[in-house]
Amino acid sequence: MPDTITRAEKVHIDERSRQARSTGQWFLENRTATHPVTHNNGLTFFICGETAFADIAKRIRNAKHSINIICWGFDPGIELVRTGTTWPRGDTYGDLLVAAGKRGVKVRILVWYSKLGSGSAMNMPGYSHDTNPWPAAPGLSEGGNLSAQRARALTEDYYLRSGVQHPIKTPQGSRLFGPEHMGMIGLAARAEYCNKWYNAAFAGKFDHVEIRTRAGDADAIKSSLATEKYQPGTLGTIEVERAGMVRVGTHHQKTIVIDYDHADGAHATGYVKGLNSVTEYWDTEAHLIEDPRRETGSVREAGEAVQVEANQKPDAGFATFKPYRDYACRIDAGGALAAVFENFRRAWARTGSSDLGDQPAVPQALKRTVVPGTHSSVQIVRTQPQENDKTIKEMYFLATDQAALASGYLYVENQYFQYQEWSERLIQARKNVMAAWKAGAAKAGKSKADMPLMHVFIVIPVPERAQMVPRTYDTLAVLGQQAGMAGQSDLIDKENKKRYTGVMVDDIGRPTGAVYSKPAIVEYANRIDKPTIDALEKQFGLKVAVSMLQTSGISQRRMRYREIYIHSKMLLIDDTFISFGSANLNQRSMSVDSEINFATNDARHATDLRRRIFGQLSGGGFDGKAGTRDDMSQTYILWTERMTKNQLAKGDSNAMIGFLLPLWDNRSSTMRLG
Repeated sequence: MPDTITRAEKVHIDERSRQARSTGQWFLENRTATHPVTHNNGLTFFICGETAFADIAKRIRNAKHSINIICWGFDPGIELVRTGTTWPRGDTYGDLLVAAGKRGVKVRILVWYSKLGSGSAMNMPGYSHDTNPWPAAPGLSEGGNLSAQRARALTEDYYLRSGVQHPIKTPQGSRLFGPEHMGMIGLAARAEYCNKWYNAAFAGKFDHVEIRTRAGDADAIKSSLATEKYQPGTLGTIEVERAGMVRVGTHHQKTIVIDYDHADGAHATGYVKGLNSVTEYWDTEAHLIEDPRRETGSVREAGEAVQVEANQKPDAGFATFKPYRDYACRIDAGGALAAVFENFRRAWARTGSSDLGDQPAVPQALKRTVVPGTHSSVQIVRTQPQENDKTIKEMYFLATDQAALASGYLYVENQYFQYQEWSERLIQARKNVMAAWKAGAAKAGKSKADMPLMHVFIVIPVPERAQMVPRTYDTLAVLGQQAGMAGQSDLIDKENKKRYTGVMVDDIGRPTGAVYSKPAIVEYANRIDKPTIDALEKQFGLKVAVSMLQTSGISQRRMRYREIYIHSKMLLIDDTFISFGSANLNQRSMSVDSEINFATNDARHATDLRRRIFGQLSGGGFDGKAGTRDDMSQTYILWTERMTKNQLAKGDSNAMIGFLLPLWDNRSSTMRLG
């Protein structure tokens, strides 16, 4: 795209000191007419679901007038605060919203739903799947007396009634319910509750609670994709990848706005987050290897795992869902809430509702500073194909350019690291910086060796599916970091070593009759300029560490290791800039799915968040100290050492310190799906 995201600035040089000062551009200042930068926002940051969901529950209980929710998926049965170990372990999201409606609070819920995609995504338990997996417990209605506790009590009574044996269905077949199946009671009650909650919600049986769904807009997605540098579905996969994006475009935003239109905004608050409102996203910052407060997807019976939910995620014999990592930000009053609310209003209107009217005036309370000395500048950015809005992509590029200039550090923690165009932007930005340094270094008495290094920390999971491996490989390869994608690297090496004569030959060179052509994905990978680690440092002034996260602990009387699934979408730069929200580093989030992120240049929050994140991931070993260039250079060394030591500890069946490991994926694919 044309580089219209930067602004021109005149810098005046003091004649006596021969020095000049300028400010870095962290916000999209050429987009402020539609994406204003506001300076009076109170921000609170949450790491992982335990604290974020607890805070959301508190604000829902205190809501006075309205609760407006946008989400990718909604699970009525998720307990936002968990004190027990079996469902329900606390008040469910569904019950909290119904209770708010009974108090007269208007609750609006907008969820992505697609007949083509939601069944496999399983984003609406009880509606997208598990619509009637268990015989209904008598007395559990779809109206005002529906609650999680009632569902549990009636289900227990139904299945444990003396002398009655009820058939149950599992993926392994039908069987009779008996005392050995007690662990299934919570799962049965949960499935029934969610199904009846959705039936009641869509039928309008809950006071003041309205739920609507929305699907992707294929025409808008096609137009948005047309402006992308790399087109999907053109590298050996025919139209599979493109069709998946166009036909199953999702609405991936996750925001909440509470009491925006009450008392002139005096009590308004809201959230921009990556956390989905479904149960597997609840976890603690400790990321325990097993935690009964996380969802249980199976029970053990006679040595076998009995799966009882269509959406359950068995994981190497563990009893609970795997640890999940993500972030949320609460905005207390402040002008940024107006942008978050306006995003909801427009989306709600596109479903056919006009109850929120035209764009309202910003409430007076949101124009004032909330707490003097603690307010932050914020810009809300989006991907919204229906409105030709790609400001999240622009923000990523602008922030990357600024990071390259500062030669400090850039931290990326993201679920999908599959956007080659971003890696190329970073490399090009560093080329420009190195060229400028070379041009001016001699006059300043400096050499190329004096150029400060930029440290890049990339924290990602192994790709969800094998078909996502090629895009991850390509994005890492631009940064010279493809070695961690071991399976794909091996596939490419083997294909390149084959004798290409147009016809396949055997080991001694005899034609086999089969026509051979090198896979398009391999040809594409061969065209990527892959810098060596040495060249990365000497030519671009870059040092890059790529990590995945695992937790360790005693399970089943031995040391075990488990993936911490990274659902995060975090960008953190130089203790100066933070952005996160719903957007991944892939083409879907930059061009196809609706997304919303916030961005702030509040150095206090950036420093605090960096120290919290680095401290957690290293097990308390290091947090970057004051964040100076020397501090981050030393932190990079400690970071890479910790990865290596944890890898050795794991090989010796010892406990790791923290969660850091080098990225390693043995899978490969010649099909590309984003």
